[in-house]
Amino acid sequence: MAAFDIAALDIDGTLIDSNYHHAIAWSRAFEQVLDRHVALAAIHRAIGMGGDRLVAAVTSDDVEREHGDAIRDRWEREYDGMLEETRLFDGAVDLLVGLREAGLKVVLASSSIPKHADHALQLLNAQEHADAWTTSEDAEASKPDPELLDEALEKVGGGRALMIGDSVWDVVAATRRGDPTVGLLSGGSGRQELLDAGAVAVYAYPRDLLENLDEVLDR
Repeated sequence: MAAFDIAALDIDGTLIDSNYHHAIAWSRAFEQVLDRHVALAAIHRAIGMGGDRLVAAVTSDDVEREHGDAIRDRWEREYDGMLEETRLFDGAVDLLVGLREAGLKVVLASSSIPKHADHALQLLNAQEHADAWTTSEDAEASKPDPELLDEALEKVGGGRALMIGDSVWDVVAATRRGDPTVGLLSGGSGRQELLDAGAVAVYAYPRDLLENLDEVLDR
């Protein structure tokens, strides 16, 4: 019997190859609104935290106060233009199937705005392969605050949860709840930084995790 009742999975960077699209969209937004370049490396390090936190994280609190909403509006328009270019990682849907076949409820703990989440949910055929999902509208506080995970798990009745994510922000949010996290390298974070954040194991892509699922679920 698996040691968990629920698998809570991040979507962007974990199941969908979209983190670098997001980074480019944010870069263009900063350029348009601030008329200056913000390093893509800095932006990428912040992908996975809520958009309400990202602006201040990569610039300053002053920029957030003065321009935060305008930057987020521009990021949304820029990402809209790239949305159709995003693709599922190999094994993404099979991982959802494998988790459910192992007896776990599957909840997709996305903090994406609804229209972006809808696109990913369609690619994943979530109606068939997931028990529930979230969007940014399901929680007031964004990652690394664990509120979104609280809401996600509540949607499936609660239980022993395993988080699967690609960013340190996924790991931190789950750790604050006391839930273990399996990290994936698919979003561009390094193995050691995921482990340092508290991940109990790290795999490369969804397919790699699926091939090692028995050992993961027996933890």
